[in-house]
Amino acid sequence: MKCLLIAPLRYPFIDSIVSGLKANGMEIKAVDYQDFFSTRANQRYNNYSALPRKIRNLWEAPYIKKANAEYRRVFDAFKPDLVFIYNNQLVLPELLENFRKSARIAFMLGDNPLYTPTSIYNLHILFQADYVISPDTLWRDQLTRLGVRNVVFDCFGFNSDVYYPMEVPEQDRKTYHSDFIYVGSASKTNWGYKRVLFLNIFKDLDLKAYISGSGLERWYDFFPGVRSKIIPHDRFDAGFNNLVYNCSKIAPVEQVPSLFNGIHVRVFDILGAGILPLCEYSADLAEVFSGIDIPLIKNYAEGVEMARFWLDNEQRRVACVQAMRARVLQRYTPEMVIERMASQVF
Repeated sequence: MKCLLIAPLRYPFIDSIVSGLKANGMEIKAVDYQDFFSTRANQRYNNYSALPRKIRNLWEAPYIKKANAEYRRVFDAFKPDLVFIYNNQLVLPELLENFRKSARIAFMLGDNPLYTPTSIYNLHILFQADYVISPDTLWRDQLTRLGVRNVVFDCFGFNSDVYYPMEVPEQDRKTYHSDFIYVGSASKTNWGYKRVLFLNIFKDLDLKAYISGSGLERWYDFFPGVRSKIIPHDRFDAGFNNLVYNCSKIAPVEQVPSLFNGIHVRVFDILGAGILPLCEYSADLAEVFSGIDIPLIKNYAEGVEMARFWLDNEQRRVACVQAMRARVLQRYTPEMVIERMASQVF
């Protein structure tokens, strides 16, 4: 069986999708529309999205047209049985209509299409899907109510080839050791405020926070104690993430505002590395790990006390990680997620 994967291949999370497809014996052709263009063309497309549409369309419309022409070229040459798309990837409805003549269509949502303005078609194209994977039960319920077919809640657990417990060289451990570890990005909107507010819980603890992007500094006046914990870090690097996770004990995970009930993929990466995710509460997280006494921050005021408790109780912390990892391996490996999809689509 052949699968054309259309996805942002620079994101480490996509490796989990690839591993799941391969584990199910699929021959994969993976494409990222940014690879069809020069760095300058990509920067122009990515950096000027706030301009009025009439101006933006001067370069945006040809950019999207070329991306879809390249998708069509790859599809015609590869002749896949399945097209698997992450979010929308600039795919146009007429292209999907052509694909559907000979292939099944599946989507993995990384963002809620009702709140993501990257394309006016990002919701419309889901009505052509044979299967849609949602990491949030509320997104699932919203889309099902609208009439999108076969929307399922599922989670790509950790890819054990990327995130795993490892023996860390002594020099690396000296460099990266901390009790608490955070890897994430900055934001100039109030998402950024919320992120620093969350990190402020751990300001008096041994925390290293590797943050990519700009804009975080605007919140330091509100939370001056966080400044010394931030380490600028501008790269997507799963290998580095796994290393610093393995040099730590607990990884705080806040609930990003785009998720309502859902689970941040970082939770699974952290478990793959073998340390404890200390998470802001979400209903889906509680359900996926039901029956396991996992730490969930339901109120930021209780966060620091909870953090200290799980740091000081190593035996209980280790047992919790083992139970959570076992649950993921029993139900949510990438292979299982793709197997469930294939059983419904074919």
